[in-house]
Amino acid sequence: MLLCSSCLCLPLFCESGKWVIAAQKFTADAGTQKDAVNDTTGELLPSDILEKIGTSVVRNVFPEEQFERTKYKLRTERQSLFLQLAAEYKKRDSLVLSNYSDFKLKSALSDSNKKIKDIQKKIDANLESLKKAEEENQKKMAEVEAGNFSENNQDSELLRFKNLFKNIFKKDESLIQKEQIAFYKDNFTELYRPSEDIKDLEVTDPVFSKKISDAGINTLLTGHFSKYGDYISVYVDMYSFPGGRKIGSVAEVGIVQDLEILTTSIAMQLVPLISNSFPVKLQLTITPEEAVAKTDIYIDDALQKVEGGNIIIDSGIHTIQFISEGYKNAGTTYSFEGNRSYKIEVNFEKPKSGFIQVGLRKPLEGDILMNGERALEIDGKKSQIAINGKEILGEFVSENGETAFFYIPKKLTFDGSYVTIKPKPMDRMSYIDKRRKIMYASYSAFMVSLIPTFYTYGNYLNYVDLYKNYQVDYETAKQWQNATNITRAISIGLGVFWGYELVRYLIAANSVLPQNARPGDLSQFELYVPPEPGDDSNDNTENKNGETEK
Repeated sequence: MLLCSSCLCLPLFCESGKWVIAAQKFTADAGTQKDAVNDTTGELLPSDILEKIGTSVVRNVFPEEQFERTKYKLRTERQSLFLQLAAEYKKRDSLVLSNYSDFKLKSALSDSNKKIKDIQKKIDANLESLKKAEEENQKKMAEVEAGNFSENNQDSELLRFKNLFKNIFKKDESLIQKEQIAFYKDNFTELYRPSEDIKDLEVTDPVFSKKISDAGINTLLTGHFSKYGDYISVYVDMYSFPGGRKIGSVAEVGIVQDLEILTTSIAMQLVPLISNSFPVKLQLTITPEEAVAKTDIYIDDALQKVEGGNIIIDSGIHTIQFISEGYKNAGTTYSFEGNRSYKIEVNFEKPKSGFIQVGLRKPLEGDILMNGERALEIDGKKSQIAINGKEILGEFVSENGETAFFYIPKKLTFDGSYVTIKPKPMDRMSYIDKRRKIMYASYSAFMVSLIPTFYTYGNYLNYVDLYKNYQVDYETAKQWQNATNITRAISIGLGVFWGYELVRYLIAANSVLPQNARPGDLSQFELYVPPEPGDDSNDNTENKNGETEK
């Protein structure tokens, strides 16, 4: 099966900012005991999920989400302007009670009224901006729903590069912006801890939402969990800010002792929600033609309806299976990214059937297993098994339980094939451990032998210099020379022995790999037909002409 994709969004020109993700400490449900272990679990779960999500995810920011940010910014500005307006009104009213002359009072009131009008103009401009932003949002969302954004995203890399300089001083007017995921405080272990005044509020409460937005957080993960025995159930909710809108929920069950699998699964389910990806289009090509009408397509174990050879699915990790009567099943698991079109070519193959025989180059008592099935023993040197056209991983098991693996490549697994093996069953772990110990012992001996070698060699050089200066006699210098030669010979011998044992250890470690079966004489293949129950015949075979022999 061939799978490829054509990307509609080039990453070089997609990123325009950062989208900050944070998580709160998860809480234990009412039925779960409140203790130090569960308290730690509540800290670890969100951190592990954030770590699995990583920072390589890109968020598609739709116009609606951009509008929420604009509304939050304008609302904050209006609130500030209103406080300034209230302060100016109070200040103007207080001028009447001040001990000012008529001229000074008139001048002060004029200045105050001017400031009030300026603030009122800013508030009116703010409201007008909000109105325009709302109208613009409706237009953009209509374009997105109509799919007009796709045309811009299909531009070539060269055209985008040209437009980058052509529109360098223009504001980015793209319908859908791209923002790189970033962690809260740039650290996935740093959880958001609400202050005392808001910790009891709902996430959707406006006061809580404002605190989150002020912290620069775009999305917040909250969750709770429950434990029963060795199992744990985790529920995660994801909220978008500003607005405090829930954008997704995920539930998963796992084993307490292996939270890695559980948090990985949750992260994989959250990534499509975080990236806010577009749907994925699968373009299917199925061969041969006679298999098309009988093909059933399952995505995540759900039967799919195919229209015009295409399937539209959500982005994310999906398992696709293709099943056609009379053909071998095909399938794959793949991470499908949104805003892409994937071409999937499925070439169905008819299942191959037949028999293969395996002969022993050296007679051994034991059983042969191939692809998890026990082979049918014909005699002490030959066994037979049905094939399906795939390669075979086999195992020879001796009478004392020792094993030896072998491998038969696909090119030798055809009907009527005859291959030979020479298994060497043994307890390989014990053998490898034995060779390892001997290798390390020889290495230790070699290293220890270097101590007297360097010692005698150093003294030998010293006494040679002394002899040249007539400070010691010839016999003393000769003795150190002999000692150097002896210790050097011992070190060389131990070094060679260590190298030899190292090679033997590597060979022993390599012995766990299955040996490759050799092609044998095809004339040795005679199809064996096991006798029926109650049949006194000891041997039934069919020769190449299909004649049964006894």
